[in-house]
Amino acid sequence: MSFKTVLGHEKSIRWLKQAILQKRVVHSYLFWGNEGIGKKYVALQFAKVLNCLDKGWEKGDACDSCVSCKKIDQSLHPDVLVLEPEGQTLKVDQVREMQKDLAYRPYEGRYRVIILSAADRMAPQMSNTLLKTLEEPPLHTILILIANHPRGMLPTILSRCHSIPFSPLPTSLVVRWLVEKKKINENEASLLALLSEGSPGKALEIKEEIEQIAREDLLKQWVGVKSFTLGEIERFIDSLPSQRQGLLLILEISKSLLRDLIMTKISKDFSEWIHPDLSGVYKAIVSQWDFTSLFHRLETLQETTRAIQKNANTRLALETMMLSWVEG
Repeated sequence: MSFKTVLGHEKSIRWLKQAILQKRVVHSYLFWGNEGIGKKYVALQFAKVLNCLDKGWEKGDACDSCVSCKKIDQSLHPDVLVLEPEGQTLKVDQVREMQKDLAYRPYEGRYRVIILSAADRMAPQMSNTLLKTLEEPPLHTILILIANHPRGMLPTILSRCHSIPFSPLPTSLVVRWLVEKKKINENEASLLALLSEGSPGKALEIKEEIEQIAREDLLKQWVGVKSFTLGEIERFIDSLPSQRQGLLLILEISKSLLRDLIMTKISKDFSEWIHPDLSGVYKAIVSQWDFTSLFHRLETLQETTRAIQKNANTRLALETMMLSWVEG
């Protein structure tokens, strides 16, 4: 594994390579972007380049074959430490223990590299504990903070880190990775890629969750139903997951079902469908619909999903959406 094995993120890697080749590596970095898109993986490759025994720092990439590279791949290198949260957040004791270790020079490598996951979920007192290290970083030490978004992090922390954003990966790239590396069939891979928002890690996480969702029932009892009574709206909303992430997954799958209904109106090519196994159900439902109504339903569902993602009142948003569906 090395930079050349990273899936996407060409711009972020180009910045890191330039810093290495121009000998402008700084002591503190913030890698931020969606969960599961490969930020920690890139951080580990960065650590490998900096400590590569085959002078990877002169070539801009790790050799992947020296003792140092292999130790980092196996999580055995004494100078590369990954701090993961104990529970929901990193703990103050973890940071303090790290600070004690930083008092010593690297044992084997050129740099000691510390990777802190979930840096945006640090408690205020822990941020203050970390701040001292960022203000006076030990020589030969690189700190890499991993976060989903810098929003919510202390300005004093952000001002002392070189920020490198990581964008969601193109859907086509995630599909190819799922098919080639994880041996997932193309139809399922397409669905997972669409729902993952450009995150291979998230795609794997939701794979099992999707298998538990009765897609055909969702289509027959909600997405493809022409109208609802007020009682049916209340009962259906009550049946949805109360946890926001689970609800958003249901809404995303519902969007993909609506997209398939629209495609059924346009084409008979099964390869265009996200859920080709439901083709028979689509054909039975779609005759009741016209394009305008289907597009209206899809547009309203997309607006509702965005509102819930921004922490709108979930029940009110769903009730408004379904009433709009009935009127449309």
